Amino acid sequence: MSEESMECEPIVSKKKIFASLLFIPGFYLMVLFTTALIVFVGSGLIFIIHYFVGEFLGELGFAYFGLILIDALPFFGMIFGVVSCFIAIISMFFKNKQFEPAILINPHDHPKLRNLISELSEKMNTQMPDSIILHVKSNFFVSEGKIIVFNGIAKGRILAISYPLLHILSVNELRAIIAHELSHFTGRDLVFNRFVSPVYKGANKYLDYITSLFNHNGRRRPIFISIPMILPNLLMKYYLKIFHKFNMKISREMEYRADFIAAKMCGNENFKEALSKLISHGNVFNRLIDEQMTEKIVHGFQFENYFSYYRENVESYKKQIEESLGKALSNSEAEYATHPTLKNRIINLPNVDTKYDDNEKALELINSFDYLEVSMTKHYNYYLNNNSMHF
Repeated sequence: MSEESMECEPIVSKKKIFASLLFIPGFYLMVLFTTALIVFVGSGLIFIIHYFVGEFLGELGFAYFGLILIDALPFFGMIFGVVSCFIAIISMFFKNKQFEPAILINPHDHPKLRNLISELSEKMNTQMPDSIILHVKSNFFVSEGKIIVFNGIAKGRILAISYPLLHILSVNELRAIIAHELSHFTGRDLVFNRFVSPVYKGANKYLDYITSLFNHNGRRRPIFISIPMILPNLLMKYYLKIFHKFNMKISREMEYRADFIAAKMCGNENFKEALSKLISHGNVFNRLIDEQMTEKIVHGFQFENYFSYYRENVESYKKQIEESLGKALSNSEAEYATHPTLKNRIINLPNVDTKYDDNEKALELINSFDYLEVSMTKHYNYYLNNNSMHF
């Protein structure tokens, strides 16, 4: 995308969305085809075994018994392949419950934040989110459906706000990030994800099942079991590669559109600064909270509040933050990435002056933030502790 093209709002065309949706019936056809191929190859292998054993060993009695044993290998390969097909298809109708390390808040308890989001929603001609969650990490996103969090279940149209970045972002910058996220509600983004993502996950699960037939606990299975799956495995990998590449391209275009809207509403510099802080500080804080908190859990004690710790010691992480930003700006575009590179996102922002002058810290929008962050720290400690017990 050039700078000239970004003067008009980027649009993900209906044709691309339609083409993406065609991958859904395409997947089912691929499953049917690869399953039929498994049966065809397995049956052909059994026929060949019968022919050559009969040709070279004749009517010897022991040969017939050995023939049954050899036939059993490709037969089991066929059965495993067909069962994998049904398991993968059925699994798409039973969605795994999504969990996020976050807490659900009541917007009425935080009127400044509620007013900011309400004002943006009205200007963007979209509904106010049904649920707002504060995320433990540097995650901002929107979703529709249900998400399990530490203190309940977020439902409906969900807006996730990164809590640890609230003391880094100004209110202006937070407004720009939220405008970016709300713009996903105004496009076809969530409808696209709702239909395509489950099928893509099911396709990967189907591929995992087939691939697992080649190895068991790190040991290769007998070749006659694996042979029926070799060609179906290659075909499904190639199909998923095309599926993933096309959908990731659409995902990046959706991000460009959301960036454009956020910059138009809140100003180029505000959104640029917000995006840079989100990536640079986010990478550093995420490593900090996971590595140090996990280390302390392993040694039998817990740190009370890593949010305030980062807030008070952020200057000591200046070098890491700068390195993180430099790396993000030097990254090249990846065709399988969900988001464009930071450099490309900044270059393609429209030139719009700042429209707001509220430079107080975004953390001031949260009431009783000290209580919330201690609660979030304890929840996350418990979460990491439980996870570490499973390894």
